[in-house]
Amino acid sequence: MKQNNWYDYPQKIYFWDKDVDYAMFVDENGINSNINNVFKRMINNESINEDDRYFTITGCIFTKNNFKKINEGICKLKNKYWEDGMYFDSKNRKEKYVCFHSRDIRRHDGAFNDKLIKYNEFINDLTKLLEKIDCKVISVSIDLWQYLKMGYLSDVYEVAFDLLLERYMYVIDNNKNGIVMLEARGKKEDKKLLKHICEVIFNNERSGMISNKLKLKIAGVFFNPKWDKEYSATFMGIEIADLFSYPIHQFVKYKKKNPAFDVLESKIEGFPNYLNKGIIIYPKKK
Repeated sequence: MKQNNWYDYPQKIYFWDKDVDYAMFVDENGINSNINNVFKRMINNESINEDDRYFTITGCIFTKNNFKKINEGICKLKNKYWEDGMYFDSKNRKEKYVCFHSRDIRRHDGAFNDKLIKYNEFINDLTKLLEKIDCKVISVSIDLWQYLKMGYLSDVYEVAFDLLLERYMYVIDNNKNGIVMLEARGKKEDKKLLKHICEVIFNNERSGMISNKLKLKIAGVFFNPKWDKEYSATFMGIEIADLFSYPIHQFVKYKKKNPAFDVLESKIEGFPNYLNKGIIIYPKKK
């Protein structure tokens, strides 16, 4: 597949073009449609649960060489705990390649059931692997309560993604470019988001960002699922973004660092002063 027609419709990507220097993998936490629930509570003068208040998207930015190393490390870890990295998904009754999904790992679900693996040993090995990852992490959280309070009406996901692209633009070295890979959410949602991204990059009127720089620094935006069609492989950059986005989302909600956050903290852009740089909470309270 050629990468030069990525803007025509949502597409998958299976390789890095030789002229691409970086890749940013993106995952999300929270539900952007929670804004409707937050709005109802606001007009009824009801309190809002912290779990519903924030929507977070996180990007993990890799160079080609660094991603190749971590890709090999993840494959090795999967092969250690599952034969050829495969397990039988009893819910869907099919063999699947193991996917490092934060929710499943936390719940000991699916491939991470204690009956299948030595769970604590696996967590120790996974932690060591994640600590070794060389990447830059940027994250944007929308405070839905504050967002509505200040009268904003634009699509929450699009606003968060605009801010993520802006941070990406400054993290990528000059004269370098990269691809962006998101987890596919559905044909309608992906088509809508791609249209918005193209408007941001090729028509700067809506975002206020420097579109010429984005044109040079984005070689394509792609939408990949967790697995390939045969469930024989996963897209590991999305897995890493998933593992890193959840602890950031928790940190934003509760203002506390947990052990998972400690693992990734030094990778956040601007560390140790990453607030408003690598971690953005929008909008700011006045």
